[in-house]
Amino acid sequence: MASETLSSDIESIISSKREGEYWDFKEKYHSNKADLLHDIICMANNRADRDGYIIFGVNDNYEIKGIENDENRKNQQNIIDFLKGKKFSGGIRPTVELVTISIEEKQVDILIIKNSTDTPYFIIEDYNDHKRRVRANYIYTRIGDTNTDIDKSADINHIEYLWRKRFLLNRPPLEQIKQKLRYISEWTGEETNYYNIFNPEFTVEIEYDDEIGHPEFYSYLMTNQSTSYGTVEIKYFGTKLYSRQIVVLDGGRYITVVPKSGFIGNRNYNEETCYYKFYVKDNLDYILHKFLQSDDHEAIWARNRLYSGIIIYNNELEREMFEEYLENNLTFLNELVGAEEESFDWIESETEREKVVNVRRIKIGKVIKSLLEKYRNRLEIK
Repeated sequence: MASETLSSDIESIISSKREGEYWDFKEKYHSNKADLLHDIICMANNRADRDGYIIFGVNDNYEIKGIENDENRKNQQNIIDFLKGKKFSGGIRPTVELVTISIEEKQVDILIIKNSTDTPYFIIEDYNDHKRRVRANYIYTRIGDTNTDIDKSADINHIEYLWRKRFLLNRPPLEQIKQKLRYISEWTGEETNYYNIFNPEFTVEIEYDDEIGHPEFYSYLMTNQSTSYGTVEIKYFGTKLYSRQIVVLDGGRYITVVPKSGFIGNRNYNEETCYYKFYVKDNLDYILHKFLQSDDHEAIWARNRLYSGIIIYNNELEREMFEEYLENNLTFLNELVGAEEESFDWIESETEREKVVNVRRIKIGKVIKSLLEKYRNRLEIK
């Protein structure tokens, strides 16, 4: 994970002021090594099916205390060596990475426990440190914001889930294809039909509308505002699992999934409503958006123009929190939109009213994009 994305992720998590399925806060490093091992195993077996974070330097009140002066502070090699010395079932240990980021001029360490299908992780020989014991053949996990107690094994339904995860039995076909779409080199086909070379039962099919469609506001960011639409479908053995509208922009030079719509303020489109478009990186829409991406230089140019007017969130948590911030500062947001100096006089719409709406939406996108960058960097916005 890129450091800037991780920093943004962690800052959003801290701002949520809660612990969750895949993250846990610690003001200091563990003084007891059995507790450290227990926490790592719980996070490696988390039910969120994603990388887990143990975040050092944040207290129970979600205040950033920093980790610089912690006498028990460890580096990545310390933790890797510690895990190597433990007898894990099958000799398979959690994969970890330790990253340090700076927040409020304080150092915060994030121990990333990598997501894997090697679950469940458990040790086959007791490990003791003082009066704390990680027990052999006990399976620990994390449910919600709570770890399995160190002297108990997880409930049978959670243990079954972890074994199903190992054999990919917990993932429905749509989730499987979501992962496969990330590896474009594994797909082949023609311009409108693709299949996975290892699992040809997974297909992606595109159908274009015959007629020219109505331009969205981002169509006017292109050299050519001509816009048409179509549909992209994901199928498994011919059964449609997912369907999404696609848009053909810049006179056919660029094809992508239609971004989702966001509303700040009243959804009834009154004068104060801020309507914008966005993607969320973890969502299937964005994964398909990347899958359809062409390396043609004209398509890349059109994509960059699209990016200038829409928002790309790192995850749903960031979207929820940032939209809440915008809702609480709607008057300020509208003031910034009104103060945006670029005129966009060159836009040609069917009516003057439509032109006003499109110009406002372009300005909203640019302002929200700028505010999000400042929000991520924790800069003074007002």
